[in-house]
Amino acid sequence: MFQLTDASLERIIFAMEDQSNELLIDLETGDFIEKSEYQEENPDTASERYVEPPSWDSRRGFAILEAFAATVASPPELKLALNAALRRGKGVFKAFRQALSNDEILSRRFQDFKLRAMRPIVEEWIESLQEEQRLARLSEEPEDIGDIVASEIEFKVLPIKDIPFRLENFLTDYAQETFTSLPAAIRSWSLSVLLEKAEASKDSIFISFATVDGTNPLMFGIFTLQTSKALPLCVVEGVFGSKESAMLSIDWPLVDTISAYASKIGTALMVLEGPLFPSPISEEASAHGFVQSGSVFYKTL
Repeated sequence: MFQLTDASLERIIFAMEDQSNELLIDLETGDFIEKSEYQEENPDTASERYVEPPSWDSRRGFAILEAFAATVASPPELKLALNAALRRGKGVFKAFRQALSNDEILSRRFQDFKLRAMRPIVEEWIESLQEEQRLARLSEEPEDIGDIVASEIEFKVLPIKDIPFRLENFLTDYAQETFTSLPAAIRSWSLSVLLEKAEASKDSIFISFATVDGTNPLMFGIFTLQTSKALPLCVVEGVFGSKESAMLSIDWPLVDTISAYASKIGTALMVLEGPLFPSPISEEASAHGFVQSGSVFYKTL
């Protein structure tokens, strides 16, 4: 939409005052165009580009003349002429303009006065059109939320000693938000065991986290890489996030990030172990290729 300048304001006011009601406003340029001209060029198509100017009537126009005349004190003869013009019936607007034409300075002052008086009406009209356009855009098919999330969020994997956030703070806060169904004693004990393991095995513990700013995690998973006699294992100890991150549906993309990392370095088996997993992961594990054995889920990579 065009920007409202003094020039475009004057053009719109001209269209508002046009008695023929034959002018449309071009929303791209702020110019006016005659309806007949537009219809000749576009006989079979309707356009949202050209709209009717703001509604206007002689009563409101007369109020502007009357208000301005009240501000004129000199010269006395011009004041008398303006008042005389206002007392006319038919032709009051033409008579008023003729009286003003005898004084160039006062004529310019009236134009400024008129622009100031009518600008709020035009601005309100523009705002209403913008609101209609906004509502029209909202009614259009929205961009897929999955695509939006994917474009905004980055998934990273780092050794626990290299993560850019303090694990203890997010671990406690996110666990309290996510695992409200767990008894407090079990939640506290599980977190305590996990923190002790993280402190004792820093070389084998990794963090996968989803982030927008590269620093603060929206959600993160803690996993260890273990070498057993049979197969190298990736054991995911828990996945943590806020209430807000739960609405982003990034639980499984986070787990998939861990799976891809583990697979890339040659890990043969992935295990989800313990109670510290959001419900979507526990409930949908089998749909993602995991097999359940007791409280443990596992899959071959």
